[in-house]
Amino acid sequence: MQRLNPHPYQFEAIKFLLQNSHAGLFFDPGLGKTACVLAALLVLKQKGMFKRALVVAPRRVANNVWPAEKNKWLDFAGLSLQVLHGSKKNEMLAKPLADICVVTPEGLSWLQEREAFPIIDADVLVIDESSYFRNGTTQRFKALRPRLSMFKRRIILTGTPAPRSYEDLWSQIFILDRGGALGPYITHYRNAYFVDVGYGYPDWKLRDGSDKIINEKIRPLVLRGDSVDHLEMPKLIYNTVVVGLPPAARDVYDEFEREFYIRIDGQDIEAPTAAVAFNKLRQASNGFLYTADGMVSLLHEEKLDALEGLVAELQGQSALILYEYQFDKAQILRRFPQAKVIGGGTSERDAATAIAEFNAGTLQLLLAHPASAGHGINLQDKANHIIWYAPTVNLEHFVQATARVWRQGNPHERVFVHTIAVRDSVEERVAAMLASKGRTQESLLNSLKSPIVVT
Repeated sequence: MQRLNPHPYQFEAIKFLLQNSHAGLFFDPGLGKTACVLAALLVLKQKGMFKRALVVAPRRVANNVWPAEKNKWLDFAGLSLQVLHGSKKNEMLAKPLADICVVTPEGLSWLQEREAFPIIDADVLVIDESSYFRNGTTQRFKALRPRLSMFKRRIILTGTPAPRSYEDLWSQIFILDRGGALGPYITHYRNAYFVDVGYGYPDWKLRDGSDKIINEKIRPLVLRGDSVDHLEMPKLIYNTVVVGLPPAARDVYDEFEREFYIRIDGQDIEAPTAAVAFNKLRQASNGFLYTADGMVSLLHEEKLDALEGLVAELQGQSALILYEYQFDKAQILRRFPQAKVIGGGTSERDAATAIAEFNAGTLQLLLAHPASAGHGINLQDKANHIIWYAPTVNLEHFVQATARVWRQGNPHERVFVHTIAVRDSVEERVAAMLASKGRTQESLLNSLKSPIVVT
């Protein structure tokens, strides 16, 4: 254990949390926001200003990051922490509780069913990775909303507050101020700042100038921290590996794109909606199509060949490979049987072993779905290559998964993000959608920056 020596931006964050009863830290991964919250809670405890904190965090973050961060620093020995997760969580409620109780977002429904919010009796709420609450219609948000008034202090933490659009902000900010800044209802928020441009379905686009109004309304509630501003980070290099489809696969792709229907291997494959067709075309770009009965029609192996060539170029350097579909994972493992997987059915023990080997440099290729590798994993010790087997449309997945390798402590001068993409395919549209979302979120976060001045 060691003493915490906060960076200036961390001192500013701790002060911000103490001075504001409703506070958000929009901090990039790796900036130590967990330690900032723990430091603020310690001060509150020492001053007799809080009873207990309820922390809501994704499973891996809840089970690993919060206990590890609390136990890492001597400064936090005066705080007790327990994770209310697993088969014995009901028994834990019957015993004296720690200063900090950590649950997963799904655990909120359990607390609701057990009527356990009064048992925990917390007056500080911390939502770690608040983007998990960006949809106000989810059960996790509905379980939390009527109980927000129980907490004198409410804190949200995220580096990706608007991974899709400004719509994502409303429910997160509502957790802080219960509608003070952006209104008490999502419908009011949309009507005030957006216009529906959809045909037959809602498609809300920001009105001109609304982004600036929203930014100013939430500015007093959040503190922005950018890793590039505050840490010595490796340079991030993007590389797109473009592949073409062989003639037979191109014919299948073009026919399906045109007709939303094709017959392959005696199986009818159709798409009743444009959204289904979009997903099917992504599959075809990767080299396969799922049929109605769950079987797979193999179209090509161009991406596997491109991946093999890219791995050969790395000459033994470690790489995190991110895949979208289960069939992709199976195909990659068939071509690279020495690779290991985290997530997707891998046990916690096997995943921990794979991560340790990857960080030690004894495992070259680590496979993960971005949803499994987005939070609570550090993979920066040896690796400086990230390979996306296909472009992702999910900005949060892209930012968070990339940040597993591109973070403080990486010994390399550069981190490379490689994306394998098919020429003249839907993947070009996916890349454009991701870039557009990235510009929107970057504009939001840049507008919230303020000089770090510690007094």
